[in-house]
Amino acid sequence: MLGSLIARYGLILVFVNILLQTLGLPVPAYPTLLVTAADGTFGPALIVAVAVLAALIGDTVWFAAGRRYGHHILRFLCRLSLSQDTCVRRTEGFIERWGIKILMFAKFIPGLSTLALPMAAALGVRWRTFYLLDTIGAVLWSGVAVLLGRGFAREIGPLVVALNSLGQGALGLLAIVFVLYLGNRWLQRHRLLRSLRMARISVDDLYAMMEEGIEPVIIDVRLPTRRQLDPFTIPGALTITPERLASQLDTLPRDSKIILFCNCPNEVSAAIVARELAKHGFADVHPLLGGLDAWRAAGFSLQAAA
Repeated sequence: MLGSLIARYGLILVFVNILLQTLGLPVPAYPTLLVTAADGTFGPALIVAVAVLAALIGDTVWFAAGRRYGHHILRFLCRLSLSQDTCVRRTEGFIERWGIKILMFAKFIPGLSTLALPMAAALGVRWRTFYLLDTIGAVLWSGVAVLLGRGFAREIGPLVVALNSLGQGALGLLAIVFVLYLGNRWLQRHRLLRSLRMARISVDDLYAMMEEGIEPVIIDVRLPTRRQLDPFTIPGALTITPERLASQLDTLPRDSKIILFCNCPNEVSAAIVARELAKHGFADVHPLLGGLDAWRAAGFSLQAAA
C-alpha cells in the first residue's frame, strides 16, 4: 500500500506526510522516507531537500505560535497530548539538560519537537538561531532515514511487496496496532494518576488560610524553564524543584501544612513531590488543585518569581 502510494505520488507524498507530522498529526513520516529512499527512483539529496523544506514549514508554524502566545500554546498542546500530564515536564527536562541545542535532535524523540519549538520561541530564541538549529536537525533526521533506506533497500523491498499484497488487510493491521498503542498510553496514564491520588486543597481554601493568618509552607515545584515562561508565583512561595527536593528536606518544617503547586495537568509534578515528602515523614502535605492557573483565574494576587 505504501509502496504503491509512493510510486503514484512520489515526493509529493513525502512532503505532505512530513508536513502533517510536524504540524502534530499522528502520521509517522519515517516509513515513507525509508521506502522512498529504498525505492531508488529519487536521489538522496533530493529526498532530504524535500523533507527539510516540509519540516521547516511545519516547524515555523509552531515557533511562530510560541512567539505569539508564549506559554499558553503549551497548555493547548498538552490538552491534545496522549500524555498530557507529563508532556511539558518532559520537554522542560530536556531543555534544562541540553539547552536550545536540543532542537537539533528533537525530531528523533516522538512528540518532543512539537513542544520544544514553541517553548524555545517563548524563551526568546531568535529566528535565525531557530532556523539554523532546526535545519541541522531536519537534515540529520531525514538524512539518517535516507541512509537507512538505501542501506537496507534489499530488505525493505520485499517487505513493501508483502504489504502491498495485503492491501486493505495491511490498513486493518495498522489500525489495530494504533488502537493498541492508544490503549496502552491511556492505561499508563490511568495508573500514574491512580498512584498519585491524594487530598488536594482548593485555591479558595488556601487563600482563606492566608487571610486568617495561618501560614502554610507554600512551595512552587515548577522547573526553572517553566518559571521563566510564566515568571509569577503565589506570594511567599518557596522554590524547590523535584530534582532538588532531597537536598532541601531538612529546611522544611515537619509540623506545618505544606502546599505544593505547579501549572501542569492534574497537578502531576506537585503530586509527585507530595508523595516523596510523605515517604520522608511529612504528614500534612497537599497539592494545590488547579495549581498556579487556578490561583490566577480566581483573581488572587501574584508576585514576581525569583
